[in-house]
Amino acid sequence: MRTKKILLILTGGTVCSFANEQGEQASDTKKAQALIVDHFRKGNSRYSSEDCVRFTSVSPLNVLSENMTVAHWDVLIGALRTYDYSQYDGVILLHGTDTLAYTASLLSLLLAGLPIPVLLVSSQLPLSNPQANGNRNFQAAVELIANGIQPNVYAVYENEEITRGTPSRVMYVHFGAHLLQCANRSNNFYSCDMTAVDTQNASFKGIAAKKATPLLFDDRLKALNARILKIQPYVGLDYSTLSIDGIDAVIHGTYHSSTVATDTDLPTKDGRCSSVLHFAARCRNHTPPIPLFLEPYEKTTYETTGDALRNGILPIENLTSETAYVKALVGCSLGLSQEELYDFINSDVNRERLPPC
Repeated sequence: MRTKKILLILTGGTVCSFANEQGEQASDTKKAQALIVDHFRKGNSRYSSEDCVRFTSVSPLNVLSENMTVAHWDVLIGALRTYDYSQYDGVILLHGTDTLAYTASLLSLLLAGLPIPVLLVSSQLPLSNPQANGNRNFQAAVELIANGIQPNVYAVYENEEITRGTPSRVMYVHFGAHLLQCANRSNNFYSCDMTAVDTQNASFKGIAAKKATPLLFDDRLKALNARILKIQPYVGLDYSTLSIDGIDAVIHGTYHSSTVATDTDLPTKDGRCSSVLHFAARCRNHTPPIPLFLEPYEKTTYETTGDALRNGILPIENLTSETAYVKALVGCSLGLSQEELYDFINSDVNRERLPPC
């Protein structure tokens, strides 16, 4: 087999963390690069030798993923524009778990059309911990590239599951734009079409991204300079406390039935405002008007959902919450008008539309 060349991009996170003098985990990408490659070389993968796989390592960021910001994303994007992808067979990007789904969604949009696969790898514990899954995730990512996974953006992650009362470990591959944030009190990641792969010599055909010039190289995308307000409904949400000054678009979540509070006669206390319709009017009357999107949206029989749509709130269908946010951020940063933004969010850039689960 021809030697595979992999660009290893380290950005920080638990997968790159080690205990500091206070015993707290801090990111150290240089140390992590040496450890994860050394562990792979000494492991049992059929591709562990340098004759099979060679790595070129870079570290544009060194940040715990909970500290990820749009400014950090801009640094990463700037670095991604400089690499000569024709020199590599694949990219592995090490990233923390806390904001993994957001970065996976972003890269799925920006890198669609790249001629090689990009695989995001995380770890639920620091690599020095023998219980960490990061080294196994990394090995699976290398094997997937070596075994010819189609060019697209993926996340590779091993879940800890209980099968018939017996604990087990299952390695999954996720399409980047379908990955959901890890839930609180859990170390597992899910997506609607996650696929289990072998933990030894992992192989997955995947689906190639649509052939196009990646948005990464779009001259209009100078920076992710838009401001998106993301709102999650809950009992007691007071819209009067929310400022929309400087906001370019709003992504408003729904309850599980695609519903939101729309009763303008809801009891109030101390001037509180609980109806999204009052908030929609503020967005509509703002100069310039601020597009307000509802997600996730599925056709329902509830009058509250109908009230929201009749009052100009725009539905987003079949996207994860993370991808909806990222598409609004990218679309506004491209300078799209409200109509263009709606079409962009609800169009398909890289198979991000969710299939039936």
